[in-house]
Amino acid sequence: MRLVVGTSLSQDRRLRALVVICAYNEEGSIAVPVSRAVREGFDVLVVDDGSEDGTAEVAERHGATVVRSPERCGKAAALSRAIDYAKTQGYGAIIEIGADAIPTQGSITKIYQYLTSPKIGAVSALQIPLGKGLAYNIDELMWSVLAIGKSLQQRLNRPVHLGAVMYGVKLESIDKPLNIINDDEYIGKAVHKSGKPHLFLEDSVVYFDASTSIKHLFTRRKRMILGHLQLGKSTAPSMQPDLLAVATLLSLIKKPSRITWLIPAAVIEIAARLAAFAELRKEKLLKEYIKWHTHGLKKPIQYNVV
Repeated sequence: MRLVVGTSLSQDRRLRALVVICAYNEEGSIAVPVSRAVREGFDVLVVDDGSEDGTAEVAERHGATVVRSPERCGKAAALSRAIDYAKTQGYGAIIEIGADAIPTQGSITKIYQYLTSPKIGAVSALQIPLGKGLAYNIDELMWSVLAIGKSLQQRLNRPVHLGAVMYGVKLESIDKPLNIINDDEYIGKAVHKSGKPHLFLEDSVVYFDASTSIKHLFTRRKRMILGHLQLGKSTAPSMQPDLLAVATLLSLIKKPSRITWLIPAAVIEIAARLAAFAELRKEKLLKEYIKWHTHGLKKPIQYNVV
């Protein structure tokens, strides 16, 4: 079944959706996604994954319910805890938002509106990085290729990669705890198996901090690739050569100045893939990647986006 954004879909307003934010030491950014979700009328749960700062206090002050872990267990464990909470409280869906994300006005509601259709299993937003400098420009090219790749998957009626910064999913598709590097892709594949499609909404926009260092960019890409390899056949456009080639070409046509960053991006991508293949069978490292976070590898960026 092919779905077109803007198509009139039957809705079930009885569907209860919980906005979920997993956070570790995010006191400087957590107020933005929490406040946006609260203003749009959603219940918000923040899972504080062993933070050592005031993340929990800031989140509660802006209207979120907070559950705290005494120590950092990793994103997958935090998200599993959020899913368990949502199910026990009678929610039928979650909308997961990154702790450093800046959803534009109405973007969360748009995801919810499509989730209310019985035909839809998951919905994801267009993710746009913010920043400046060398690492940002390379990162911006990579995220542009991802967005165009997802759009192509949707047009070609292929399984659409779920993405990471903001997405919604019906809980009926998730039947066991997560213990994987790429929790978002794992959930996306579970949705595909359920027979209900994932819809990519290009008019639901979320901004987030781009990489501010080459080290962070390389480490993040290596972790993502490890996650793709861990799951077998990946839905990521970057792991599908035909889509990667076409999406890259279209990205450069759309914004010719991106060609400046093509060779550095390719070098980082190749190096990250080689490093990922080298670490794939090291079980101890894979467990550490599940608990991976970016603190110390990039500088937080603060923006006011409406």
